[in-house]
Amino acid sequence: MKEKGKLKGVIVPAAVPLRGDDSPDLEAYADLIRRLVAEGVDGIFANGSMGGFAFHTDANQQAIVEMAVETVAGRCPVLAGISDTSLTRVLQKARAWPRAGIDAFVVMPPYYFIYAQPDLERYFLRMADALERPLVLYENPRLARNSIAPATIALLAKHPNIIGVKHSHDDVPTWQSLLAEPLPRERFALICGAEKNMSTALRLGFDGITGGFHNVVPDLATALYAAAQRGDFQAADAIQSRINAAYAAFEIAGGFRGLDVFFRLSGIGAKASPAPFGPPTPADWQRIEAILTAVDAAADTPRSLS
Repeated sequence: MKEKGKLKGVIVPAAVPLRGDDSPDLEAYADLIRRLVAEGVDGIFANGSMGGFAFHTDANQQAIVEMAVETVAGRCPVLAGISDTSLTRVLQKARAWPRAGIDAFVVMPPYYFIYAQPDLERYFLRMADALERPLVLYENPRLARNSIAPATIALLAKHPNIIGVKHSHDDVPTWQSLLAEPLPRERFALICGAEKNMSTALRLGFDGITGGFHNVVPDLATALYAAAQRGDFQAADAIQSRINAAYAAFEIAGGFRGLDVFFRLSGIGAKASPAPFGPPTPADWQRIEAILTAVDAAADTPRSLS
């Protein structure tokens, strides 16, 4: 995805280190993005779920996106999350944020209220008409509570300003239903956000992958994608197994507490978990640290976790 065109490759939803008062540590965030770009990722997704967008004020969300744009400096595309509870709030963000440097906006269904599929269709079509940048749909029913059905995605894909979907539902039959829809695949991208099933998604025909754990293992993510592009799915599956074993660091006490340990060990920042989250317990910290240290020791280029 480094060149303009259809979305593809490894697009990392960049995590946001926090200061003691839970405000974003923008310099640490920039350091993380520089590391990711140096690892050869194909894009940065700023202000997504792993970026903790729901924790932050609108002003801090804007500052996070602006820092991503400034740090990337055109070396790879930047996708900006503008998800919110209503069309009005989404468009307010889009109008306020920088017009230069954002390659596409990413939006999940509105959360809090429950909507029918025709409601979601109207929501995204009105948004696509109003936005000055392309729109990527974000299917994440676990967090948004509203799911975009494959048939609705296909209807939305007809709009020229809707260029893809980040699909974080891990249900393979749903993916197969989506792939069976008459999508304009020459321009509409399918990006898998299901962390443990990305080699399967690429085997089925997805165009790219995006996972929060890729903040920790961007080298494995890029290697997995490269293997799939070569058609070497035996290698891709083996790399996926390595990622899945390491992903336990995000399952012991939750992803943000896993990031707490990673940020401290790697020297990137102080923490990732804001209130009301507490820090990992000493026992959880020890278990997470052991997993991350083992991942680092097995890396082709160790990250010097200490």
